[in-house]
Amino acid sequence: MVENNVIIFTQIIVAISFCVSIYIVSKIIIFYLVTIKKWVKTEATVVECEANWFRSKTDSDTEGWKEMIKYNYTVNSIEYESNCVTKNLDFLTPSKIYAKNYNFRKQQKIEIYYDPSNPKNGIIDSKLNSFTIIIPITFYIIIYFILFNH
Repeated sequence: MVENNVIIFTQIIVAISFCVSIYIVSKIIIFYLVTIKKWVKTEATVVECEANWFRSKTDSDTEGWKEMIKYNYTVNSIEYESNCVTKNLDFLTPSKIYAKNYNFRKQQKIEIYYDPSNPKNGIIDSKLNSFTIIIPITFYIIIYFILFNH
């Protein structure tokens, strides 16, 4: 009886997390297929680019190496600074070597996109990464077969 309640509770938690994941992935997909199409391309200058140790302020288990990139760009004679690289799923790595995804260097000119209605919102990556869709789907298919087919 207790084991059955634990399984039902686990199934409910998985179903809720599945709904949350669908919401997050949907927002990412809408961003890359709709929203960013309205953004404007411009040139930015890399201010900082290095792999840093990252530890979440809200989740003490979330830590690892992450590439941090800061860049400046000018819109209508106003200079902005941003560090947003991507809206795709971004993974922390246990090794500093694997944290580097870009070969940027300080003062390098790069292309970024910014929101014309709110220019402080800039982003480097303008394409939807297929892993953003594949990884959650694969995870939940595996969980489904483990929990719901017994």
